[in-house]
Amino acid sequence: METRVYFVLGDVLANVLAGVIVGAACAWIFGPAWNMWFAMLVGMPLGMILALPVAIALGALFGAMEVMLPVMVTAMTVSMVVPMMAAMGQLSLLTAVETGCWLALASLGICYAANAIIKKRISPWIS
Repeated sequence: METRVYFVLGDVLANVLAGVIVGAACAWIFGPAWNMWFAMLVGMPLGMILALPVAIALGALFGAMEVMLPVMVTAMTVSMVVPMMAAMGQLSLLTAVETGCWLALASLGICYAANAIIKKRISPWIS
């Protein structure tokens, strides 16, 4: 993955935007009437479909593969967690968007760390 500031900021923008969109949509669609596991299973493809336009649009500016992988991981993570939270009790839109932001940043960090480990830039075990 790129380490230049332009591309890192683009990755952050793409992931947070996808997390906000998916989180808000999931909070709007799912609620306490849904079964928690069914909401998660329905939310996963929904989130990935909603995040695909973000990945395509921003992939042209910041690199297709560098944006596509973290955005799709973000979309799948947010669309599993937020519907399950909504199924357990009332979930405000602000909480869903905030959860989407935090999960987006966590997913991006995990993707960067996994890339660094795969490329052997850092050691997976601290000695």
